[in-house]
Amino acid sequence: MKKRICCLVATVCLTLVCVSLSTAQTTTIPMQGFEAISADTMYQHVAFLASDAMRGRNTPSEELDQCAEYIANYFETCGLQTVSTANGYYQNFPLLKTRLEGPENQSFIVTINGESFPQQIKNDFVPVYLTANRQVTAPVVFVGYSITAPELGYDDYQYMDVRDKIVLAFSHEPQENDSSSVFDGVKKTDHSKLVNKVLNAIDHGAVGFIYVTNPTRRFRRPPNVWPSLMKNVPEDAIPFTLGEKEENKIVVAQIGKKLAETLFSVSDRTMQQIHQQIDETLVPQSFELRGVTVTMNTQLEADEYQTQNVVGYLEGADPKLKQELIVIGGHYDHVGAADDTTIYNGADDNASGTAGVMAVARAFTACEQRPRRSILFMTFAGEEKGLFGSRYYVGTDPLFPLEQTVAMINLDMIGRNDTSAVSVYGWSRSPNLKQALLQANESVGISYKFADETRMSGGSDHMSFARKQIPYLFFITGMHEDYHKPTDTVEKIIPEKMAQIARLVFGIVWQIANSDERPQFVEPAH
Repeated sequence: MKKRICCLVATVCLTLVCVSLSTAQTTTIPMQGFEAISADTMYQHVAFLASDAMRGRNTPSEELDQCAEYIANYFETCGLQTVSTANGYYQNFPLLKTRLEGPENQSFIVTINGESFPQQIKNDFVPVYLTANRQVTAPVVFVGYSITAPELGYDDYQYMDVRDKIVLAFSHEPQENDSSSVFDGVKKTDHSKLVNKVLNAIDHGAVGFIYVTNPTRRFRRPPNVWPSLMKNVPEDAIPFTLGEKEENKIVVAQIGKKLAETLFSVSDRTMQQIHQQIDETLVPQSFELRGVTVTMNTQLEADEYQTQNVVGYLEGADPKLKQELIVIGGHYDHVGAADDTTIYNGADDNASGTAGVMAVARAFTACEQRPRRSILFMTFAGEEKGLFGSRYYVGTDPLFPLEQTVAMINLDMIGRNDTSAVSVYGWSRSPNLKQALLQANESVGISYKFADETRMSGGSDHMSFARKQIPYLFFITGMHEDYHKPTDTVEKIIPEKMAQIARLVFGIVWQIANSDERPQFVEPAH
């Protein structure tokens, strides 16, 4: 029988909630943890983080640093430990503002059947701001949109081996003008973002990435935002990029129409025909450009800035299992302010999820008994810029071995939509986590729904962990009309909804942290 937590709290004679796990063991979820989660306290956290004084918590900014200090102080108050390899409660990481080292240091040479054709910077190609500093020569493979989405029945890489090759890909995504498209109709999904296309190419072993504008759009030269190549381009036109290990990057360039037609000339179809066939059939049309090799050299300089994730550690009690780790996270940044009067407060996105991480930290430290496995509480910077904080953690500086990280729980936008259930993603990737949720909710009684994972699973920080095949659950109460608008303010937050989700997360993580069985990651079927 389901009981809401408020009823359990009122029943003072109960001290423990017993839950039977799928492994036939029984774990106990301490009532002290449930009781420690306060809707009022969570609302106060959101009110501070989403105040006008924090000016939208842009990455990087002084206001974001103030929020980091606020979270770190709370972690310390809760009794969480620092991590020896971090800077106290901070995991500092660099952000880069890149610029061309000089046009003479950039090159792009196409070789077709032994004949070489040097290309001109600006007219034919431009380096992309997130490119690696190196030269690469390799065969070229066309990979459609560089999308792998088996849950949608679409994978540009399914039958292609692109290891040590340069890939060529269209911008945007298939069927972008079709309201019935599996790619969320006419809305842009995260698959359309350049950074995700490049990361997917890296995951498949590519050494270079050539980006060409979708042929349904009119273009001649490649898009160019480099101030050194164009007049009247603002100095801040180049976005921040993550300062990660150079070996985590590949060479990336965008090309113009004439160069694209040269590359596709070895095929019996034009790029327009190939694009049309993908759109009409939703069947990938990837193929190797036989006889074509490309040499790309890109060299960038950069100014470095600093920001930080905030981390707090709770060591497990079991001598063996404490070497394993569960990450509970959410991003604490937002998109900043346009001016002194137009502030994107980001109360739901994601002061609410940050408050959730803080509340679950308080719940665990309120318990007399420590969990068997260790827990790392993290709030990430730079999610709005491209999952910077979580990408840095898993790709450059994991504070604990990723192979010992058994699960990741992500909270992003958990404070709105009173009439709808909280959506849960990741359930199909791990039967253990799904079962833990079902059992924990017998005690919490929140309305939830397992999200349709043939749709989008969200461009949030859990995706960085999913790339490393770490089981995850992602909680979100859904989109609303105030998303990324100045109207996403604290008075619209529903405190008790946040608290109920935090209680559910506490119950789930307590079970996983104390189970003999480690959660398994299940790859989606093609």
